[in-house]
Amino acid sequence: MVTRVRLAAVSAAVLTLFSATVVTPAVAQGASGPPTVVATVTSKTITFSHGTSVHAGRVTFKVVAPSGDHTLQLAKLTPGYSLRQAGADIAAAFSGKVSAVRTIDKKILFLGGAEATPSHPGYFAETLYAGTYYAFDQNGNAITTLHVFGTPPMRDWVHETSTITATNAHRFATSPTVLPASGWTLFRNAADEPHFIVFQQVQPTTTAKMVSDYLASGNQNPPPWGLPGTTSTGVISPGRQILFHHQLPAGSYVILCYWPDDQTGMPHALMGMWKLVTLK
Repeated sequence: MVTRVRLAAVSAAVLTLFSATVVTPAVAQGASGPPTVVATVTSKTITFSHGTSVHAGRVTFKVVAPSGDHTLQLAKLTPGYSLRQAGADIAAAFSGKVSAVRTIDKKILFLGGAEATPSHPGYFAETLYAGTYYAFDQNGNAITTLHVFGTPPMRDWVHETSTITATNAHRFATSPTVLPASGWTLFRNAADEPHFIVFQQVQPTTTAKMVSDYLASGNQNPPPWGLPGTTSTGVISPGRQILFHHQLPAGSYVILCYWPDDQTGMPHALMGMWKLVTLK
């Protein structure tokens, strides 16, 4: 099973970045379609193929991990809320402090991301507006600044083949019922808290009771019914949506969200935010 509290590592990362990043020359984009920005993530650094700035508008990110397992996350901070404060609050939130959960939910705008391993790059697409963004690795200490400039031009967009919606009832709604094993999915957050999605392949005989019992047990070891296929998205804030591309083995999966609840501090999956789905 994918680690439940990946973002706890982010607190150490954001505490290391206080000075402004040197801006390299930016590449202005045309109006034909979204540019693809390659983000290379290592245990220590995040670099972008377009330098540290990109033109506003629709952007597709390809996340590359030369080694290890990394998840790129994009975010913006509320004016006046520092990286030092964000790092401390994230650490506290993932230790169960409800006031810290509420603070990061309010003061950090989460804009999604994608997981990558050496053999499987991740892809996601987002519309960005002028401002300063932070890109960090959910699984490590790397963090950098991304500057977005200009006015968004008209660009073609990615066509999705499925939709997953996070709801206020701590549930996932999927369309169609059977999801494609490969393609672009629109992930929409219609809830009032941030959410993300972990895809975990499971044996075809896995039942809802088996998943429920495992989550309730607090067991940190992989479940006996788990299979190798897995990927995850970055976190998105309420009212946001991203497009992400996945390519997974066909079969049975459980999708889950482990974001901490703003009332209890519990991971959402432990409150019922998971769903058994079929990818075909």
